[in-house]
Amino acid sequence: MKEDVSKFVNACIAKGEGEDSGDTKNDRKYYQIIHAIYLKLKAEHRLDELLELLDDKNLYVKLWAASYLLEVHPIKAEKALEELAATRGNMAGFSASITLKEWRAGRLKLQ
Repeated sequence: MKEDVSKFVNACIAKGEGEDSGDTKNDRKYYQIIHAIYLKLKAEHRLDELLELLDDKNLYVKLWAASYLLEVHPIKAEKALEELAATRGNMAGFSASITLKEWRAGRLKLQ
């Protein structure tokens, strides 16, 4: 796994652990890491490197990868988000359902 993708994965896991435990004090920091890597991959036309993460066991890795792949691989990304949205009892599933709703309504803007 390339270094940027590895950092993306680690930040997604850390952010997810904080959300699951209710300890969100580092939430912004991890989001900024995730988003900065997304922007870098996008600028370098390397977003396809996130595709392998759509099958990741960690729900948050899958969530963030799918969300950021919506513009370039909408069918695969929506499928992954639908799978997550079907899971119950976790924030990743809830976030996936909101992401899908906003995407399909045309209100989700990835920058």
